[in-house]
Amino acid sequence: MANGSIIVNNGKKIIINRAYKSSPDYTVPSRFRVGISNGTPAVADTDLDVSVPIEDGTVCDDGSNTLTGSSGADNSTNNTTTFKQGAGQSDVTAQNLIADGAGTNVLKIWTIAALTANKTAAEPFGFWLYIRDAAAYVKVKASGAALTIKFRTNGNGPTLFYKYERTKAQLAVGWNWVTSGTTITSDLTAGGGGAPSGVLDEFVIELETVNAADEFTAGELVYDLLREWTVAERSKIYLASYPTIDETNYEQETRCQLLSTEANGFDLNGIALINTDGTILMHSEDTFTAESKSDTDQFTFIVKDRLI
Repeated sequence: MANGSIIVNNGKKIIINRAYKSSPDYTVPSRFRVGISNGTPAVADTDLDVSVPIEDGTVCDDGSNTLTGSSGADNSTNNTTTFKQGAGQSDVTAQNLIADGAGTNVLKIWTIAALTANKTAAEPFGFWLYIRDAAAYVKVKASGAALTIKFRTNGNGPTLFYKYERTKAQLAVGWNWVTSGTTITSDLTAGGGGAPSGVLDEFVIELETVNAADEFTAGELVYDLLREWTVAERSKIYLASYPTIDETNYEQETRCQLLSTEANGFDLNGIALINTDGTILMHSEDTFTAESKSDTDQFTFIVKDRLI
């Protein structure tokens, strides 16, 4: 990954269309997105690699509820040391995902049977999963799907669900933002019996280990803060009075601001300027050295474009 700033192909399309058509087909860029793990900007890009919610969205579980362990897992326990900020939550509690090694199954399952707020099928999801160190990471199986997330209707048969999967290579030591990205829940893979029959009130984390006797003690594997968001909550309007236009030097300046309450908990390294078409177009993309965003931070991004 290399830092950089470019106007992408869709941005060039917006510029030339609005300059030469009396009735333009595209709206002007007026909003921005931010993201994590953003790669080197490329002209063919149509979005940030992993854009994140700026607004709080809806919290389905704040991390203070016990997950019931089954198969090779045990009930979770509170962790008030390792947790994530974000989504407007004031609690300082996450859940240790415990496996005592006494089970006979490589598959470890933790379940919340009644979410605080039911998951909406028409919105994406995201939550945090912390892997403490290499000693914990090595226990995760290396081939195929290691982590499976399921959303179910409590009381349904075991084959009715929506699922999302990650391989071990898609996980890392430290905090992992586990998300369906822009994919809404109802577009995830359905279970062998089909989609859930009712409200999505049940949340399941499944992790497959190398050995049935692999243990996770408190602090090795931590879950926190399940949330969802709308498309609008993934972007924000520019600061008032921007962009400014310098017609002498053929330059525009845009300013975008994240308040102390916005996009917290993420190591941000990307910003995109977008328009408001029905199919949103990204005008430009910037990748920068990652900065951790917390509730004590306010970020202001200054983006300049010049014709030469």
